[in-house]
Amino acid sequence: MEKQKLTGSGVFALTGPLRWIIISGIFFFIGAGRLDIPRAWYIFSMMLVGSTIGSIFLYIKAPGMLNARGKSSKGTKKWDLVILLFFFLLAIIGIPLTAGLDTRFNFSILPFEFLYIGIAIYAVSAVISTWPMLINPHFEGTVRIQNDREHTVIKTGPYRFIRHPGYLGMVFGALPIPFATGSVISFIPSGLMIVLIFIRTYLEDKTLQKELPGYADYCAEVKYRLIPFIW
Repeated sequence: MEKQKLTGSGVFALTGPLRWIIISGIFFFIGAGRLDIPRAWYIFSMMLVGSTIGSIFLYIKAPGMLNARGKSSKGTKKWDLVILLFFFLLAIIGIPLTAGLDTRFNFSILPFEFLYIGIAIYAVSAVISTWPMLINPHFEGTVRIQNDREHTVIKTGPYRFIRHPGYLGMVFGALPIPFATGSVISFIPSGLMIVLIFIRTYLEDKTLQKELPGYADYCAEVKYRLIPFIW
């Protein structure tokens, strides 16, 4: 089979994380009211580097997935669009803006050493988020049954261990900015973001069990949705 080439929608999906990181950085520094905050530059720079590396892998290994991920497709669940709206508002505005304001007014800033925890968590989130996209050609941006793309159950790679590994990556992805910037208050929007991820995981899993052939059997094989041995 001839390898698919990246289309305009694929480029949009490929560059999406880079845009989100830049927007997040802008809102952080708006909240902070100044630019001379080394720990913020460290984490946003690390996120840009990690996102660029992940994008290179996806460009090479999964252009077809990116092409599908970057466009709006019929059949998307309406509840998912609502969840995604609030999710991205928290991710690219709520968390960084709160962290920036916390930094400006010094309400609850943790020591500089917490930067290293934030960087480590980001590295974990980047790996866990990218791996499923390299494995799963149906890793679109919204929840739907992809009948137009011969949607099937994926059981390899991280899907051998949990049913929604991409969402686990998103859980980790909600934590780097609060840790790295040292903002305790920004854990509030971060926590709300994680709650949304759990809700989305539950609803998507129910949808797949009901509408995707073979998924219920897969659930009998891989028992955990998001957290191994727990849920």
